[in-house]
Amino acid sequence: MKLFHFSPLTVKRLERFRRSRIAFGSLILLIVLYCISLCSELICNSEPLLMRYNGEWSMPFLQSQPSEAIRAAEQKRLGAFIAPHHVDFRAFVKSPYFDKARGDYALFAPIPYSPHETTDISELNRHKVVKLSLVPQQALGRFNLTPEGKVVLQDNCGQFFPSANLRNGKSSLETLISVTPELQSEIARRFEGAVAEPFTTLVTPAAGTTVPWQKLQLTLSPSFAGGQTVRVNLAPEQGVTFLQTKTFAFRYGETGPVFDPEQSSETPDVAMMEKLLTWATMGFENDITASNNIRYTAASGTEYQVFAGNNLRLPFGPTKEHIFGLDDSGRDVFARILYATRIAVSFGLLLSVAATIIGLIIGALQGYFGGKLDIAVQRITEIWAALPFLYIMVLVGSVFGRSFWLLLLVYGLFCWIGLSYYMRAEFLRLRNRPFVAAARCQGLSNARIIFRHILPNALTPIITLFPFLLVGAIGALVSLDFLGFGLPPLTPSWGELLNKAQTHREAWWLILFPSMAIFTVMFLTVMVGEGVRNAFDPKPFSKLQ
Repeated sequence: MKLFHFSPLTVKRLERFRRSRIAFGSLILLIVLYCISLCSELICNSEPLLMRYNGEWSMPFLQSQPSEAIRAAEQKRLGAFIAPHHVDFRAFVKSPYFDKARGDYALFAPIPYSPHETTDISELNRHKVVKLSLVPQQALGRFNLTPEGKVVLQDNCGQFFPSANLRNGKSSLETLISVTPELQSEIARRFEGAVAEPFTTLVTPAAGTTVPWQKLQLTLSPSFAGGQTVRVNLAPEQGVTFLQTKTFAFRYGETGPVFDPEQSSETPDVAMMEKLLTWATMGFENDITASNNIRYTAASGTEYQVFAGNNLRLPFGPTKEHIFGLDDSGRDVFARILYATRIAVSFGLLLSVAATIIGLIIGALQGYFGGKLDIAVQRITEIWAALPFLYIMVLVGSVFGRSFWLLLLVYGLFCWIGLSYYMRAEFLRLRNRPFVAAARCQGLSNARIIFRHILPNALTPIITLFPFLLVGAIGALVSLDFLGFGLPPLTPSWGELLNKAQTHREAWWLILFPSMAIFTVMFLTVMVGEGVRNAFDPKPFSKLQ
């Protein structure tokens, strides 16, 4: 005796669906993806799948608490006064407390990261790139000039005249620069109390002074009512000392920093390379981001200020260990997408099944009995459909908190309305058929007539609409998570990753990979839905000749 018996029409429809390669292949692929997501703990998990420690076998990924031996060893590893609530198995396996010679063994998942685990950024050192920026410091100096031509109150003038005696009143202007008649006239005007505009000229350092510049730009401050001294400003000649910032990049190497010419603006000389290697080592070891105390003087005499920075910032892009990158909290994106796939598809399936059952029952009662019951239920349904779902979701979430089952319940109260309309129409159409009248004449109950005789002939809307209900449920979950009204925080979610991508728009991996997962699942589901609709409700095609 066969447990299930399909009518010849149903067999024909199933065969028509199987012959649709795109739809049937999409169904197989969708089932495979969902089965893989159901086994997420075997693919992405920071806890070993199988472990042998101190002669004792265990499966930590199935246990809520590690064994006493492992907890005791972890407590010793972390410190005598630290009682670990969670064991870092990857670090524990690398510690001296895990002895492979003793027979200790640990089998990790292919991707040893959990969706809730935050990766220590120090584990990404091998991907670090330290960039050293050498910013040229503009050489500026100033001093006051007395009526006797003596230099007083000088500031930073030693870089222009390193061999001169710049103590107050010990040097005169003529011993520092060659004074032109025009400059002498402007200085005299200021001492006479005449109103004078700012005056700028190029001067040549006096003979015997050793400076890295052939000409200096000298500026006299404006004068309004005279004064005891005249302010003189010095700077290198414009255009001669205009230097670009130099950028040198070093990447992580097994023996230390390695110079990366592709990310550098130029190649340093031997003397500069020694300094740069020292600063790059500081960047790798101490994770320095900037230093105002590091200065470098080139052979030309130009002084540079050194800034060091690295690219270890979260979110971090794809690497060999994290193939889909890390989010802004340091969590593995691939693990979160895989676990989110299971949650999204499970949510969609449960919601679609619940909406189908509720819509089927309400629509069947309306269509079969009709009359006042139909009118009353139809008015109630229209009023219920007019309620703002998002506002209700926000209100319920603020009162009871956010959870998977609460979201499923609230959304399920609204999702059945569309299907009930189709089922009502089908039952209104079928209730006056001869086979229904014959069933009534035999004295069959209303429940038997509805579920045994009418429902098998009204399954086409249910079967064809179910994949599209699934797509709508998944899309609703993604939208609610993106807006922040969906699943609880820290729950793996496609919408939550897209929300983070909106904040970190430079993190392309937070946009690309979740979008690909959403597109793949929805595309396969739509293809299945199209195939089911064509198989159960084929449309005739005609050709005009």
